[in-house]
Amino acid sequence: MRAAWVEVNLANLRLNVQYFRSAVGPDCEIYAVVKGNGYGHGAVTVSRAALEAGATGFAVAMSSEARELREAGLQTPILIMGESSPDEATEILEIGATPALATPEVARALSSAAATMDRVAEAHLKIDSGMGRQGIRWDEINGLIQVIAGLGNLRISGLFTHFAVAESDAEFTRWQHDNFLAACEKVEAVLGPIPYRHCANTAAAILYPDMRHSMVRLGIGWCGLNPGVPAERWPRLQPTLSLRAKVVLTKTVHAGDSVGYGRTWRAERDTRIALLPLGYCDGYPRALSDNADVLVHGIRCPVVGRISMDATLVDVTQAGDVQVGDEAVLIGRQGQEEIRVEEIAERAGTIVQNIVSTLSVRLPRVYVDRPQS
Repeated sequence: MRAAWVEVNLANLRLNVQYFRSAVGPDCEIYAVVKGNGYGHGAVTVSRAALEAGATGFAVAMSSEARELREAGLQTPILIMGESSPDEATEILEIGATPALATPEVARALSSAAATMDRVAEAHLKIDSGMGRQGIRWDEINGLIQVIAGLGNLRISGLFTHFAVAESDAEFTRWQHDNFLAACEKVEAVLGPIPYRHCANTAAAILYPDMRHSMVRLGIGWCGLNPGVPAERWPRLQPTLSLRAKVVLTKTVHAGDSVGYGRTWRAERDTRIALLPLGYCDGYPRALSDNADVLVHGIRCPVVGRISMDATLVDVTQAGDVQVGDEAVLIGRQGQEEIRVEEIAERAGTIVQNIVSTLSVRLPRVYVDRPQS
């Protein structure tokens, strides 16, 4: 196996899902969001673990992600949240997934494809309640409702929206929620009762119990990562992912020497350097150059010099007798120290979702099944 890898703790993942299962109650569905290769964890394996812990369905971004789960034998309901094209209608129905719907063109294509297959297509109507991204605007929905009402082979089984700032702006989130509810009333006045309403992502599921409705979409929460919820409101969840590597080279850099592209770091004293065989091509952000720590022998050791495509240099002078083959932890726990994804995201100037979901498929995924705090 390669000397750098992603470790995924399935026991911690189950604990996180079980927390939400208990919090939302038995009458609320939990759809585990496993888009982006399961936020970089490996979609199929983490989907199975989430299902074991109480998830009742999955949400993905595109039809290819739904197909991957189906081909792995998962028959649980799958919602495709991303914007599908009319050309994908037949494929989506063949997969047995439920698409999001926001345009007359997709509605007609789904109904037509379903008629050809002598069946009724189901879809969830995506409402833009103020985020300005996907969906039909809450105040422009009447025309689309009339189109759907006239299609004989299409059934709307869910209504949903997505919040822009659930973790940080209660006023705007409640405004979005009011818009969503108003749109739901318009839809149901024409189409009748709709089984599912859902708008709560991880942050909203924690902060706004009244917005859980009949389903919550649990994404970064099952990863045990905080998307920005105030610390005093964040539950005790367990990180599921760590990033590890073996030291493949050690050397002494003398005082005044520089390392790496651009010569951004120079040794102020004779310094022991360790080379780790991963870099920005593996998803370890280049923005962490001279701007992160790595755990070696349980000691925080600074990244020095610019991170290369396939290599990262670390000053291990304070870590004792570091040898080739010793394990380094770029994300995760070693001894009494821990480097969390939240720390890496803050140093890199991005969000936790970006860090975990862009870890390259070049990195093997290693799955462990033991609870770890």
